[in-house]
Amino acid sequence: MARIKGVTKEEASAEVRAVFQEQEERYGSVLNTAPVYALRPTIQQGVRALADGIQASGLIEPELKHLLCMKAASINGCPY
Repeated sequence: MARIKGVTKEEASAEVRAVFQEQEERYGSVLNTAPVYALRPTIQQGVRALADGIQASGLIEPELKHLLCMKAASINGCPY
């Protein structure tokens, strides 16, 4: 169980709900960190900007990104 209670869809602002919706469409569910980041929308925006910047940079090859995701999922005991 999470130690920090995040924001639910019902409590979320329209901007945060849009992020939740985008994640549901892309990943099938809201990522575990999103409700916690949503407690401070400016932090959520910063995290998204960082992720988008890394993705857009092209510095990480798709094959390496896939391996990193698989390894992180394995370490965390999550399916990927």
